[in-house]
Amino acid sequence: MEAGDLGDQELSALDDLCRSSRDVAAKKYLWREGDEMAAFPVILSGWAARYQILRNGARQITRLLLPGDAFYFEGSPDGFAVEEVITLSPCRIATIQRGDMRRLIERFPAVGEALRNYGCMENAVLSSWVVNVGRRDALERMAHLICETHFRLSQVDPQLGQQMPFPLTQDDLADVLGLTPVHINRKLQQLRQDGLIVLRSKQLTIHDLRSLQQIAGFDSAYLAPRRQVPRQRPNAAAA
Repeated sequence: MEAGDLGDQELSALDDLCRSSRDVAAKKYLWREGDEMAAFPVILSGWAARYQILRNGARQITRLLLPGDAFYFEGSPDGFAVEEVITLSPCRIATIQRGDMRRLIERFPAVGEALRNYGCMENAVLSSWVVNVGRRDALERMAHLICETHFRLSQVDPQLGQQMPFPLTQDDLADVLGLTPVHINRKLQQLRQDGLIVLRSKQLTIHDLRSLQQIAGFDSAYLAPRRQVPRQRPNAAAA
């Protein structure tokens, strides 16, 4: 969640809410459709994804969850999850009770404002993904996803540089971008052959970010600043 405008007291209070956390391996379900959303789960480290399964068994990933992201900002009107959530890499998860979050917002209204800004960012990303799948060609989709992910991670870690974790498999990318794994492979190879990226051992190195942005037509203005996340506690309990 966005924490860039929060003071030390607010950040310390958020840290306290995230004190109890657990480690979860990759490819584990975190939330299932229909589960009651009584808590506010937050990714402290690692990647996860929200997705839906169609009647024919096909999967569409609707949201990549990166460090600082909540599984469900609002949930659904009746308080139950409407999508599945799965880890894409090993994750550390903090679960904040909604009552505790409400009390924190009453004490620190700036936290509530940060959450509202986070909700706006979620909506902006969703709109961008609709355009990506609906109107951009395959290469533009891939370039835009890389640019967006790099920008989001750089807001959490200003020292990110050219290299970033990228645990998505070709099947995952196909389910994000609405393409086949074969098509994904071809576009990754094209970006590599053009000298723009290298993807190896779940690490993606960007050699020419400006060219990627031009291919994608990427403009980061739709993404709200997300400069900090609650700090991890070294003695947090692991699952």
